[in-house]
Amino acid sequence: MFNIKSLCYCFVVGSLVLGVLAVQAETTTIPSHQVIQFNHVSASYRIPVVVGVSLSQDGQQLITVGDDHKARVWDVQTGRLVRELADQADWVRTVKFRPDGEVFVTGGMDQNMYCYDARTFQRKFQFESNRCAVRAVAFSEDSERMAMVGFDNSVCVYETTYGRLHRRWTTTCTDQRCVEFSPSSHYMAAAGRDGNVRVFDTTTGAVVADLKKHIRRVNTVAFSPDGSVLATGGDDQKIHLWSMKDYKHLKELDYPSGKVTALTFCGDNLLAAGSANNKIYVWDIHTNAVPMYEMNEHQGTVAELLWDQTHKTLISCSFDTTVRFWKWEQADVAAAEASVVR
Repeated sequence: MFNIKSLCYCFVVGSLVLGVLAVQAETTTIPSHQVIQFNHVSASYRIPVVVGVSLSQDGQQLITVGDDHKARVWDVQTGRLVRELADQADWVRTVKFRPDGEVFVTGGMDQNMYCYDARTFQRKFQFESNRCAVRAVAFSEDSERMAMVGFDNSVCVYETTYGRLHRRWTTTCTDQRCVEFSPSSHYMAAAGRDGNVRVFDTTTGAVVADLKKHIRRVNTVAFSPDGSVLATGGDDQKIHLWSMKDYKHLKELDYPSGKVTALTFCGDNLLAAGSANNKIYVWDIHTNAVPMYEMNEHQGTVAELLWDQTHKTLISCSFDTTVRFWKWEQADVAAAEASVVR
């Protein structure tokens, strides 16, 4: 029977669970709940480094790319390798599913980008040559445009039906490391070696802002799901938050150690950051400067992060040849219950 004591206990636990995101003063260490471990030895007699990852629209398949010139398709539920794709002739640096889920694209140091059917894994076409090594690609929300940056001073915008180059916009240095569309696709941010983050209006191609706070290379940018905030991270071990309303600087977060190599928003308020120190930290961008969560199981640079909103799961890939899956909801409940017991 439900008594007053039980009712009070449930009320306290529930209140703590709801409040933990806002008031947590200490960083909680989160263990991974699933790991995909590479055991495929490449021609150089070592396991390939994993530098890029993308999740299918239904969350059932994961694509990874790395330095052995291959893309691999994995079954998320079983961790089983489904297919290997070996069209690239050099290090594959990036892979992305198109938002409509119909295709995915790989790009690499051989200056080539290939589009594959997401169901059959057959190659559909090769994108028009961009004349430089490919570092990152990103899709617009409507799936009609794809942006690419690499080792030159431009952002190339392609139509995604046949892979034709549509526009080329100028950046501020010849080593661009990241590019991202805003959720509405009205804006695009690109950045690289010189620390400048250039924001474009995708309708006109006009430069609407140059965001200058980083003093070293910018490796990663991420828009919040509502498009109001842009996060940037780089070699200076800093994360900067910017308002997309007026392009004003909102906040600076000091990464505990190591170059910031990957960013992704986990909902509107939580920002995950990976680093060359092998760790991942998660902040609530509206409250404490202290990270809420730490994930420390990787043994190599965290190359990319993505957030699976459906399953509330953070996915990371690393130079340590693993892909790891992380959840913190259960950790929040356990922390709240422990507080009640004490």
